[in-house]
Amino acid sequence: MIDRWQQAAGHADWIIGHRRRLHEEPEVGLALPDTHAYVAAALAELGLSPEVHEAAGVTAVVRGREGGRTVVLRADMDALPVHEETGLPFASRRDGAMHACGHDLHMAMLLGAARCLVEEAPRRDTVLVFQPGEESDRGAVPTLARHAHLRLDDAETFAIHVHATWPAGTVFHRPGVFMAAGDWFRITFTGPGAHASQPHLAGNPIVAGADVVHGLRRAVAELATDEHLVATVTESLMGNTVNVIPAEGSLRGTLRTLSRERRAALVSVLRDLAERAAEDAGLAVSVEIVEGYPPVVNDATYDDRLVAALQHAPVEARPMAAPSMVIEDYAYFLERWPGSMVYLGAQVPGHDAFNHAADAMFDEGVLALGAGLHLLAADGL
Repeated sequence: MIDRWQQAAGHADWIIGHRRRLHEEPEVGLALPDTHAYVAAALAELGLSPEVHEAAGVTAVVRGREGGRTVVLRADMDALPVHEETGLPFASRRDGAMHACGHDLHMAMLLGAARCLVEEAPRRDTVLVFQPGEESDRGAVPTLARHAHLRLDDAETFAIHVHATWPAGTVFHRPGVFMAAGDWFRITFTGPGAHASQPHLAGNPIVAGADVVHGLRRAVAELATDEHLVATVTESLMGNTVNVIPAEGSLRGTLRTLSRERRAALVSVLRDLAERAAEDAGLAVSVEIVEGYPPVVNDATYDDRLVAALQHAPVEARPMAAPSMVIEDYAYFLERWPGSMVYLGAQVPGHDAFNHAADAMFDEGVLALGAGLHLLAADGL
């Protein structure tokens, strides 16, 4: 049987070329017309018949040599609304958009796997999935719903996420909860407003907002004694001049938890903090909680098989001591079928910016390794 690692390594330059072209032309969100077209064309050039749905991704099937469960391999396609500051010669040509999370690498790895699988068929029927809208649009949901290739009762699934600050070529795995559940919140304070010289005549949304931010930090420390969780305020919109107390102000942010119980407790604490701050300031308040992604839960049996298959691979497998507090809509794939997501370390020496940073860098040397991991999964581990 062909050595899949050598096969993928033989196409390293081809895979890198695709990564760089995708990196230059990032698109944000669900509607990724150029990225959809690029991926579909690359698959067609390999002799595959891609299924394409607007704002719902691209899939293609490679028939296997044997029976057994179909394997679903997934890569995400969307970029972030970030102005790139890497200085790379193939940096984004689209101002305000950047593949800062490594989804360009994910696509290139899966395209590399596709080329190898066309050359040497996998053991199992394999569905290649390129999905938009991972960052905040639940792109997995329309992708899973619309593709005929994904109407499968019996399948298993695998995905890779690169990590910009973990050692290049190291595979980090974890059975059970791998990534956190995530929710988003918005708190809006309203009052009459007032002249800045008369603070006693009106409540101040800025003061109430500050109370919430400080109170939330204390509450998280208390709740996280036996289970990690995160509550981060990421946006504050309050006031627009120096001599007016604003009539309205809002906070937005994210909640990350590992269990339903802690999620409920954190949401309750957030509501209590907002209502108490509003009452103290004499303001009205509304609290909106938008349920985000469920946790990414890896199948323990699949993880065991993966670790066994990596024993003689040119990568180092390491267990993760605790779940990542990142969220990922690959969770919806794992709710449908057993499988696993892994982190693939891709740190560039001398760089310590994490995914999503404007200067995030990823080691292209891991691209062929990522393709090899997909091939391992396609062959049934």
